[in-house]
Amino acid sequence: MAMKEIEELITIGSRYRILSSCNDGKPLISCGEFRGYAAFANETALVLKLDDSEGQDEGRIRFLPYHAIVAIDVLELAPKKEQERKDDSRVYYR
Repeated sequence: MAMKEIEELITIGSRYRILSSCNDGKPLISCGEFRGYAAFANETALVLKLDDSEGQDEGRIRFLPYHAIVAIDVLELAPKKEQERKDDSRVYYR
């Protein structure tokens, strides 16, 4: 799947549960609101504002590099109005 297609599925303001790989072999589970994209070293990362589920620190901002993402579950889609504010040509987060 092309990067553009992935970006159309992941929308700002929506809530996701993201499973990513870690060095210790155990998966990292991150739940929260998608805030945008950011440069992370040489690649792009998804930026998630964590909620209080999964024993996380509510409000913490987490950067998840694309190469580490194993699965994304959609928990709640943002209203269409929120999705339309997206700018496809930039790397950013709010």
